[in-house]
Amino acid sequence: MKSIHFRTRLLIAFWLILIPAVCIPAFYIFKTLETEILRETKTNAFHQLELTHWMIKQKAPFHDLKSMDQWITRLGEKLNYRITLVKSTGQVLADSAVAFDQVPDMDNHIYREEIMSARKEGIGQSIRYSTTLKRKLIYAAKPLMLPNYPESIIRVAIPMSNIESRLSFYANRFWASLGAIFILTLIASIILARRLENPIDQVVQATKEIGEGNLDKRLEIDKGPEFLQLSTCINQMADKIQHNIGMITAQKQELEAVFEGMREGVMLLDKNGRIKSTNRALTKIAQCVPSCIGYRPMEVFLNPEIQTACDNVIAGKQPESLRISIENEIIYEVNLVKIPDGGAVVVFHDISELVHLEKVRQDFVANVSHELRTPLTSIKGYAETLMDKNLRASKDAETFINTILKNANHMSNIVNDLLELTKQQQKQQEPFETVPIDAAECFLNAWETCMPMAEEKNIQVDNQLSFPLTVSAEVNALTQIFSNLLDNAIRHSQNNTKVTVLAVDKSDHFLFAVQDEGPGIAQRHQKRVFERFYRVDKERSRQSGGTGLGLAICRNAVKRMGGEIWVQSPPDGQAKGSVFYFTLNKPNRENA
Repeated sequence: MKSIHFRTRLLIAFWLILIPAVCIPAFYIFKTLETEILRETKTNAFHQLELTHWMIKQKAPFHDLKSMDQWITRLGEKLNYRITLVKSTGQVLADSAVAFDQVPDMDNHIYREEIMSARKEGIGQSIRYSTTLKRKLIYAAKPLMLPNYPESIIRVAIPMSNIESRLSFYANRFWASLGAIFILTLIASIILARRLENPIDQVVQATKEIGEGNLDKRLEIDKGPEFLQLSTCINQMADKIQHNIGMITAQKQELEAVFEGMREGVMLLDKNGRIKSTNRALTKIAQCVPSCIGYRPMEVFLNPEIQTACDNVIAGKQPESLRISIENEIIYEVNLVKIPDGGAVVVFHDISELVHLEKVRQDFVANVSHELRTPLTSIKGYAETLMDKNLRASKDAETFINTILKNANHMSNIVNDLLELTKQQQKQQEPFETVPIDAAECFLNAWETCMPMAEEKNIQVDNQLSFPLTVSAEVNALTQIFSNLLDNAIRHSQNNTKVTVLAVDKSDHFLFAVQDEGPGIAQRHQKRVFERFYRVDKERSRQSGGTGLGLAICRNAVKRMGGEIWVQSPPDGQAKGSVFYFTLNKPNRENA
């Protein structure tokens, strides 16, 4: 109703009074007329029933049922209604509307309302739809004593069409009269409403302008004392609003600047420990739908530590600071301070990145120390052994020297990979200057470096890359990606197995896959295999000669070329093995 125009509401109120006042008496009169017509029709049906009953009694006896059916049929045609003769058991003997040979097929009438009433009370009547004649009829029935059929019942059925026509005629007159009344009253009500609409429109327009910010707007109406008093009140209200709006606007701007300008989530609690207000960052942290207002911290964060800290601060204890984890990966440092007038301010600071970087730093130092300590220990031990002059001249000296050389090469590979990874990470915000190159040719260059290791383990490489396979990439980076993935697949595959390399055209990019038949990677390790020095099986990886940095280099190189890399183990439809996927974009038409 608030959005409806005043004139419309006035007309609605007028019509809500008028319609019941006019319609209820008119409807009562119409229903009374309808009842009288129906009562007259029912009375007429009984008269016709008595007439039919008398005529059949005068005509009886009949020779047989057929002659009686023929006579009843002729009588029904003359009187223009249906006549039915029914035995007391409900069997139809004759019917003026049904052929004589079809009478035996008619339903038993024992449970017809008028038949049941005629048997019990001596006369019966009902109104219903006839499935035989396909129209609505008034039925009237009474017992009939015939010589050959002493316990029969005679029934007449008069069509309702004439009655319905009369009712329709009166209904049309009824609705026409109501329509004329409503049209006249509508015109009168519109005229009256318009006389009141002008001053109200002035009030609406003035309040609308004030609401839109025109606080200098004032209203002057002299049409009656009521509107004069109303305009005075509105003008006074505008003065107060103009004063209060200035104060509220200033306070609101200050609060919004403080709250919304903070990256930290801020939550204000009232003295009862319920959330009073939050900023946008806190709403995002808590994922409140639609709002956090009115809830307790425990209901929002499902964390008893936060609730306990809030209760302690509101109770007057010292400010608290705690560290919590939300969704297992996001870590917040929460600081709580009591408000002097009651309540508390709770600030959430996201320290997930700091914690992650600290953990990465610790893991990196530990992994580098572990990776370098093993070969250094071997080099130191064998070098000290070679200090013995007698041993230096023995046959084992060459074996010791080879071991020292092998460990030195391993350390050199670790250092080179670390330098390469560091160089990529320093420029990870800067993408490679990619050009259209043939990925199949880069793969062949990588395969040349990995071929000796594959031949040593009798591992076949199924190269399904077609020539040319043009992608937008950097030659050295793509060659190193193929080299590292091939090296990883060969190192972790058993002898006499196969490594498959293929590419799938994905309209705007290519999907590359390097698949091996090794033992596979457990699900819990698949997200971390691209971390520096992360090994699924440390002892086995170290024996194979890997540095633990190859996949990390691949991840950085692929991302800098605008692609993605991931692992699936085991591949679809297989019980073991791993497949490493990575994507590379196709060249733009301008660069192609």
